[in-house]
Amino acid sequence: MSWAEDMNIDIGPTEEDTQSYFRTYNPYKQKRMSKQESKEELLLPDEVSKVTSYWPRDLVVISIPKMGKGSIFGGLTRSQNAIVFDLEKGGYEFIEARKVSIYPSQDTTKYEAFLNYIKWRNALLKEKGKYDFLCIDGLTDLDEFSEIGGTMAYMNSIIGSKFNREGMVKEGKMFQYGDPEWRSVLTLPDGAGYAHTRKWFLDQVNIFSQISPYRIYAAHVADKYIKENGKEEVVGSEISLTGKLKTIFASKVTALAKLISDGDERYLNFDVLNESIIAGSRAPHLQGKILISKKEKNGVITTFWDKIYTK
Repeated sequence: MSWAEDMNIDIGPTEEDTQSYFRTYNPYKQKRMSKQESKEELLLPDEVSKVTSYWPRDLVVISIPKMGKGSIFGGLTRSQNAIVFDLEKGGYEFIEARKVSIYPSQDTTKYEAFLNYIKWRNALLKEKGKYDFLCIDGLTDLDEFSEIGGTMAYMNSIIGSKFNREGMVKEGKMFQYGDPEWRSVLTLPDGAGYAHTRKWFLDQVNIFSQISPYRIYAAHVADKYIKENGKEEVVGSEISLTGKLKTIFASKVTALAKLISDGDERYLNFDVLNESIIAGSRAPHLQGKILISKKEKNGVITTFWDKIYTK
């Protein structure tokens, strides 16, 4: 019995499921196409295709902590059919938003939060398309879970079936996360475990793309810099993700922007002013600095998501 079956958690198809599928259905062994099908020709285009999409399908908002990302994301859920998938402990405790949190209380442990993440993720996937926008806050927390998820995925594979088993045999007692004998996949020699944690993380990103047509990610950076004029702006390192994951993930999204402040206003800056910063956009209308929120005199935060997702 795998760890997922033991905990009665559905994590999706296993490696054995995949191999069983290809044993019973191998597309390369199917009958050849009929002569009529084989004669079907692909027509190469003569005309220039017009742009069919303007909205960024995957937007990453990068900032230092306590810059107001939660309030900005909460504003989107109040004005649009959006939901926040809150992965931070206490992240939305004081914010009005349509949200699901994996930390129901301050006493929730990291492993309990991981199990809650799997349950809420599966619930969102079961009703995919219910929300137009899925806000994932934040990427650093998901990266931390990848060590647990990657280890369990490895244990659930054929090559790792003896991992975290008593006596290092497949039939041995399975050690649970938190047991003194439990080992992380990152303990594999020569850094081999990072491939499994990266795969688990990117698998989650793929699942998010099935849940909602538009995804917005909150990401942190390691450093911050205060300009001489007093305005805060992220200028240091890259997205706070492990190793190669930061560049792999960045290459897969539509747009990345730095959240910067100017008094009570917050802007999404899509310009790349420093080679150490990952930013930019494939969407042509997302250029330069775009006002995303403003704190009014009465303390209310007004958001301007219509500037990002234009009509």
